[in-house]
Amino acid sequence: MPSVQKLIIWLSPRKTYIAPEIKIQKRWMGSAYGGFFVHTAPFKDHATVLSFGVGNDISFDLELMAATGCKVFTFDPTRGVEKFIEPYLKEYPQLSFTPLGLSTEERESYFFPPENPEHVSCSVVPNMATKNQAYPVKMKDLTSIATELGLSKIELLKLDIEGAEYDVIPNILEAPISINQILLEIHPDLFTSGKRKSKELIKKLRQSGYLLYGVSDTCKELSFIHRSLIRSL
Repeated sequence: MPSVQKLIIWLSPRKTYIAPEIKIQKRWMGSAYGGFFVHTAPFKDHATVLSFGVGNDISFDLELMAATGCKVFTFDPTRGVEKFIEPYLKEYPQLSFTPLGLSTEERESYFFPPENPEHVSCSVVPNMATKNQAYPVKMKDLTSIATELGLSKIELLKLDIEGAEYDVIPNILEAPISINQILLEIHPDLFTSGKRKSKELIKKLRQSGYLLYGVSDTCKELSFIHRSLIRSL
């Protein structure tokens, strides 16, 4: 069984540094922009992955499917994403897409476009610079989505949801769903208290039994695995 080290988090105005607390086999999947570290050993046949936040880069989802044979349900209500992903849906039968966002409840929210028109990812975090361009999107909580899909267990949950992770993670951790791995991109720059919110988010995950095993070079893409899986390694 791999040994668990002390988690080191250093999030200051001058430097961001997060060190994994456990060393296990991992592999970077996807592009430098849209990828994450993944531990593929626990994946079984017909494993299910839920991937929230597609944008215009599904390199992560495609590489994960190729490596594990998993089925990937992707979600993103951003305008233009459905058209972008349509050709891939025809080519990969194990890939699906729903124009839906992740929240703590079923509701309608507004998506605020990024200030740079060349960027794609929108956010529920209000942006006064683009408030006149905001548009309504449909949102649901993870429990409702999993119930509709007939899922009680998720092999891997990927969240690249532009700041909404701080609200939805506590809700996800209380959901009656078994999740082996949680991969998320944190967005502390979207909030004045973003560094503190990120530390609290990591703390909540660890309190729920998730150990940090993968950190990207930017310290924004974080990969967690549930402690119960480590015992079997």
